[in-house]
Amino acid sequence: MHKYTEEEILDGLKNNNDKVIRYIYKSYFPGIKSMVYGFRSLVLDAEDVFHEGLLIAIGNVQKNSFRGESSFKTYLTAICRNFCIKQMKQSLNFQEKSGEQPEVIEKESNQEELITRMIWMKNNMVDEKCRQIIELRFGFATNYPGVSLMQDSESNVRFEEIAKTLNIEANNARKRFQRCLEKLREIVSDDKVWAQILTNAS
Repeated sequence: MHKYTEEEILDGLKNNNDKVIRYIYKSYFPGIKSMVYGFRSLVLDAEDVFHEGLLIAIGNVQKNSFRGESSFKTYLTAICRNFCIKQMKQSLNFQEKSGEQPEVIEKESNQEELITRMIWMKNNMVDEKCRQIIELRFGFATNYPGVSLMQDSESNVRFEEIAKTLNIEANNARKRFQRCLEKLREIVSDDKVWAQILTNAS
């Protein structure tokens, strides 16, 4: 496999060169995959993180926002790492807004486990519509066309936007969100793994 220079990589990205992009994937993905999995038990798909980061990086290169103060590999890795950190912060914010009041956890590892478990339970809700409403309301989702999701975790997506996206009435969206949140609370309350993590944290 031809090894591209830094200049060739940047020129290739500016021109959407498929060969350069394939080279980046084959050369950089293994390291980024290890980095993603280094966030212990964080429920993130390494390939999704890589694609998300690569799209952002390519866009910045094409807009000349990348100043070349580091190698493109380092730059891409940093973007992917920041994406993982952002997801963790959003997950913690969701836990707080959902009304759950777990015991104070002093060890970061236990906190990560709780965040991970919460995400897993949300992702595995039987009611698909419930999962979608919760994701939209707390700004977790990025794959809902037409939704102006907030870039920070301090704001929620409005029920009017949720209703429009899911093709339901705004009042119905609010009521369904409340019911779905209660379902998730019940799932958390009955979850033995969640209880065990709390026990280990005490």
